[in-house]
Amino acid sequence: MVNAKQRVAKTAGTIVRYAAGAAAIVFFVFPLVWLLKASFNKPIDAITLPPVWIFRPMINNYLEIFRGEPFLRFLKNSVLVSSFSTLLAIVIGLPAAYAFARHEFKGKSDLAFWILSIFMFPPLASILPYIILFNRLNLVDTIPGLTLAHLGMILPIAVWLMQRFIREIPVELEEAAFVDGAGTVQRILKVIIPMTASGIAAAAVFCYIFSWNDFIFALVLAPVSAKTLPVASVSLSSWAYINWGKISAASVIITFPVLVLIFGARKYLVRGFTFGLK
Repeated sequence: MVNAKQRVAKTAGTIVRYAAGAAAIVFFVFPLVWLLKASFNKPIDAITLPPVWIFRPMINNYLEIFRGEPFLRFLKNSVLVSSFSTLLAIVIGLPAAYAFARHEFKGKSDLAFWILSIFMFPPLASILPYIILFNRLNLVDTIPGLTLAHLGMILPIAVWLMQRFIREIPVELEEAAFVDGAGTVQRILKVIIPMTASGIAAAAVFCYIFSWNDFIFALVLAPVSAKTLPVASVSLSSWAYINWGKISAASVIITFPVLVLIFGARKYLVRGFTFGLK
């Protein structure tokens, strides 16, 4: 009798977990399905209620945004800014993360909190200093300027994520390398990087996504020549008319690379965020 009750309770628990998982999948996937559907709809069908699910797909929305707007240039700008800022964040952040993880120095806790607070700082509050500085350096509306702005935004999260992974590496491995004559740089290159590769990849993916999705910095610091996709998508609407078909197509173009990146790096993300867990 007791075993029967336990089996029923176990089965009920399994059903509840699967139902909750299915509900979560629907909750997160449905907006993407709706967005994809709207991008192939006529503009009027994209906002029709009840929604039109049986229709003849059209690619006019995609063709029009590439014909009417230089979206290929905007796409290139987004790729360049996100790639360079992520690369710089990893290259600069890894030694900093190593220092925080392996060394003790005066003001370490205060400095670590200050670095994290930069990430929590509202972007709008730092726009004016960037404008003044970049205007003097002729970096306004340029790829290098926006890259530096994004670097300031994502570097703290890179440092904080990577130092967590470095702390999980046994110090004895570095001590053995030190006995063999390896210096600090050699230990980072031959011990830390190979053993935290999944964590570094996870940090890089998050940095890339934050840079790719940025709107405020790109809107103010790169409104024309270095315009990125999130800013370009806003120009598809006006105060008088919103073309939901074009905006949906642009949103799909913005979202698709991120989904591909996450799907391709999912192994590293899982390994990175379960690093050191038993």
